[in-house]
Amino acid sequence: MSTVLHRKLSRDVWRQRTQFAAVVVVVAIGIAVFVAANDAYRNLKDSFSSAYVTQRLPDVVLSGPGVNAVASDATRLPGAPFVTARAQQDSGARIAEHTLLARVISLPDGRQPDVGKIALRQGRLPSAGEVLVEQHVADHFKLKPGSTIELYGARGWQPVVVSGSGLATEYFWPARSQQEMMTSAEQFGVVFAPEASAARLMSAPERQLALYTRDRRRAPALVAAATALAREHGLVVQARKDQPSFVALDQDVQTFGQFANLLPLLFLVAAVLGAFILLSRLVSAQRAVIGTLVANGISPRTLRRHYLGYGLIAGIAAAMPGLVLGVLLGRWLTTMYTGALGLPLHVASLHIATMAVAVVSGVAATAFAAWGPARAAARTAPAEAMRVAPAGHGSRSLLERVAPPVRHLPARWRMVVRGLGRNRRRAVFTVVGVAVSLSLVLVFAGLRDTVANVLDRQYGTVDRSDGQLYATSGKTAEVVAGARRDPAVAAAEPFARVEATLTHNAKRFDTILVGLPSDTTMHRFVEPGGRQVTLPPSGVLLGRGLGNLLSIRTGDQVTVTAADGARLVERVAGFVDEPLTAVAYTSLDHLNSTVGRDMDSGALIKLRPDVAHDAVTHRLGQLPGAAAYFDNAALEQTMRDAFQIMDVLVGVMLLFAIVMAVALLYNAMSANLAERSVELGTLTAAGMSRGILGRLVATENLLLTAIGIPIGIVAGIGIARWFMSHYENLGYRWELRMQPSTVLLVVLAVFAASLVAQWSTWRGLKRINVATIVRERSL
Repeated sequence: MSTVLHRKLSRDVWRQRTQFAAVVVVVAIGIAVFVAANDAYRNLKDSFSSAYVTQRLPDVVLSGPGVNAVASDATRLPGAPFVTARAQQDSGARIAEHTLLARVISLPDGRQPDVGKIALRQGRLPSAGEVLVEQHVADHFKLKPGSTIELYGARGWQPVVVSGSGLATEYFWPARSQQEMMTSAEQFGVVFAPEASAARLMSAPERQLALYTRDRRRAPALVAAATALAREHGLVVQARKDQPSFVALDQDVQTFGQFANLLPLLFLVAAVLGAFILLSRLVSAQRAVIGTLVANGISPRTLRRHYLGYGLIAGIAAAMPGLVLGVLLGRWLTTMYTGALGLPLHVASLHIATMAVAVVSGVAATAFAAWGPARAAARTAPAEAMRVAPAGHGSRSLLERVAPPVRHLPARWRMVVRGLGRNRRRAVFTVVGVAVSLSLVLVFAGLRDTVANVLDRQYGTVDRSDGQLYATSGKTAEVVAGARRDPAVAAAEPFARVEATLTHNAKRFDTILVGLPSDTTMHRFVEPGGRQVTLPPSGVLLGRGLGNLLSIRTGDQVTVTAADGARLVERVAGFVDEPLTAVAYTSLDHLNSTVGRDMDSGALIKLRPDVAHDAVTHRLGQLPGAAAYFDNAALEQTMRDAFQIMDVLVGVMLLFAIVMAVALLYNAMSANLAERSVELGTLTAAGMSRGILGRLVATENLLLTAIGIPIGIVAGIGIARWFMSHYENLGYRWELRMQPSTVLLVVLAVFAASLVAQWSTWRGLKRINVATIVRERSL
């Protein structure tokens, strides 16, 4: 008998091969997403870890005027750390008539530093009169060994020769600070100069000690001891966990990890649903066969094992294509990400444990889906199973009772209305299939909308300026006046950018204090509730994320300590809703009067419409007293490019979700037809044309689709919000921002997919054998 059951299983699978193929596709995608997300997460983590070890990313950096005095003490800290003394300063740079902000960092003469080694990509380390350019800037401006650039130093603008280019672990992600994670190579770059040349290239250098422990297990102890040493001597300390590049990349890696944990769950749930719908309806359609088998002595255990085999076959068939697709996709994501950053190396390994978990999960999902139908088949009584249709009686539908005019519709349309509730299990399965399909697509469409919305808010609502013109020391008034005389400039306002530490009770956070005129038109302040406010004449407005980071509320006092030692104690006047920054804002006049000196950094620029940004950028950068010009359009494009990697990932997931949606809908519709073959064949024998039958069944399916759509919308938005709640940036928890047009487009797409899935209905109707149906009805 086992041979007969095996033959029956293979024939059933072949007869419904398209439906089984749909289940296999769904499960394979679930396996592929699990493998790809986990591989990308592990590969990126290993790639960064390898680079950090090879190039010795500092565990901690101490900075301040007296830092060199503690150099000998630093070598005795836990882990016998490598210690590198260096100088650093932000100043202006001119490259090919373009002015930008350059961070100049000193290197030991003629050799690599012990901490923070440079991975050379072109040329060699610099000697006197030369600089090594960080790779992102070199690529953007096409700098090669022998090129000449200008740097603004103690003696004004000075030409230097480029000796080569390379990558430093502290600038894999070329962030200027934690609050300025996104910078364009047109605005900010890093150059490395030998100590012999650093003195003339820096007017007021910041002295630093970079520490890296030899014993990696003692890194936490080193950070704790270095922090205590810094506080004892009044120094600023930056641990690796606070280093901007490390923070940015670590957040991205953790995001991949979240995708790895959450996304496969969605797809495997969809796989379970698709398999369950197919197998439940397969068992229902084979009631007579099941009754015959039971009547002939097949034990419930054997029958249960037989129908469980359908699920196992689907899971096993999906394993290999899912693994291959997952490994390839994971390697592609790793290569794309590390290539975009220009990493000197990347790790792409096969993770056997991940593959094993993926296969077991996929097979377990289909086995779980098959368990319910298999158990139902095993418990079927022969007498009941041999009925061609379940016992029951007709009744008016809920719609007919609620809306009496429906009772007067033609009989065939009343049949459609009553069909919705006549087999509640069938209707529920179809509605759930539609809802899951719609929710899957909405989740990823919502993620894309949210990222686009954040950028649009930042550059369309919050930041109203077109650029930032930085001035050399004491030249802000001259720069503002010069900018206002430019015919392309509509307005120019002075501003201050001050690196500062905010302290409240025992909590502290390094951020930026931005000073603006109280009546500024360059920045719009919006509270979390959406209400627009003005900059108060005193006190500070804080980014919403800072409220969470510092556990601070409106009305509390916060201590602001500038990098140069200036100290302010200010009242928190309120919070602003800015997802990309966690900075503090205050009145520029109040800042200058409280500190007792001019803290201005330059001018915020608003350009006239339809002016050529490149020409204005070059012209403003050449103004007397100008150090660098930041074009916000270039920064916005850089940010969109940076999010493009995540956008590609979301796009791939969106494509998978659409494929799964079509597969689920196809299975729901085709299984619906298979379950009703006797009923439809009988109507055909009674004289109803196949065309009318097709329209009736399609209408019923589309009505069920319409019922499932609002459920899917609610579920999709809920899941998308749950996804977004797991993403936090500098204390700011992102919120879902989905466009109504996106919801409409997704609904139309799912409805269109449902229409396409009706192809299975028309195809199945053509294959109904009326003679067979009539013969079965006569038994």
